[in-house]
This record gives sequence, C-alpha cells and structure tokens, in this order.
Amino acid sequence: MPQAALESAQAQLSAVGVRLESRAQWPTGMPKLGVDIKGKISPTEQFSTGRALARLSDLGWGQRIREVLQQDGPVPQPLVQAVVQVLAQWDWNVRPVAIVTMPSRTRPELINSLADQLSNLGRLPWLGSLDYAHGGPTGEAGGNSAFRLAGVWDRIVVPDDLASEVDRTRGPILLIDDVVDSRWTMTVAARALRQAGAMDVLPLVLAQQG
Repeated sequence: MPQAALESAQAQLSAVGVRLESRAQWPTGMPKLGVDIKGKISPTEQFSTGRALARLSDLGWGQRIREVLQQDGPVPQPLVQAVVQVLAQWDWNVRPVAIVTMPSRTRPELINSLADQLSNLGRLPWLGSLDYAHGGPTGEAGGNSAFRLAGVWDRIVVPDDLASEVDRTRGPILLIDDVVDSRWTMTVAARALRQAGAMDVLPLVLAQQG
C-alpha cells in the first residue's frame, strides 16, 4: 500500500468524534399513542448538538467500543483519553459546567465510571443521575419513531435532589450515556433537564448506533 494511502487509513481508524444532531420535530401520530404532542420541538426543550466518540459500525474505535459494551465495568483508559480528545475538539458555544448521567439497567458502572473520570479530569461537578419512572422505557430497539418515542415518554425524570442542583447550575450540562440510537431517549432526557432549569444540554456518548 502506498504510504499516503496507509497514512490516510490510519488516520480514519484513529479519528474521534461524531456529531449528534438534535431532533427538530415530534413524530406524527403521537396523540393516537396517548402522547399529546405534535409539530416542532421547542428550542427551549431541545439538546444542542452533541458528540459520540464513534459509530458502533466503525472500524477502529467502533470495534473497541463494541468489545467494552459486552459487559458492565469501568471505562478503559484508552477510551477515556479518546473521549477527552473529543471534548478538546468540540466547538461548543459555551463550555459545559456540570455533568449529569443517564440511568441504565445494563451498564450503570460503565456510564458512571466515564462520568467520574471526566468530572475529575475536567473539574466539572457530577450532579447525579436521571431516574426511571413508571417502570422505565418500554419496547425494544427498532420500530418507527412514534412508537419509540412513546416507549420513553415521561419515563425518564429528574429526581428532586438533582432538580435542585440543575436549577442552580448556570451553564450547559454534559449529559453522558453509553450508546445513542434513535435519539428519542436522549431527547426526552434533555427535555426533562431543560424543564428542570438547565440552560442547555450537551449529549456525550461512547457510541452512536448505526
């Protein structure tokens, strides 16, 4: 392989950072599913463009993340350093001032480990975790947007003690999760934080599905 092509391939394998765009519109047909929303998502309830370390389908980091996701446990240092690189390259308008984590039944230690290490490295207070309500999200991956949103609607909430911290926070909140897929779970979580008083929400995840 020519040297230039080899260097290009190596750069692609080591590249970090995938943009996570916010949802702009609620799916059609939500009232039929018992969720009384429609039209555009209010800018005051949206998250701002976030970042994933990589796509799960990617070679390089995607492959490493797939291996880590096989079981719950602390985030390996190479992944932490790669996430730090993503943060360093992030062209946000306002730097985040605190961290909140997503709840998880499958990989809570992984998410909390990442939050704890980034909190220490970036000197950002980790305010706590969101919580599940009404048994948490229902349904499986897949399906259309309306059913996926209905499965998480009002099922991710801000606990009272965290709500007080969020309301006192003057700046964007970094919302950490392991994997994002349709973005509806993140949309609902960000909406809950915004309603609790968050100035802005910046999602940060290890991987984007797809």
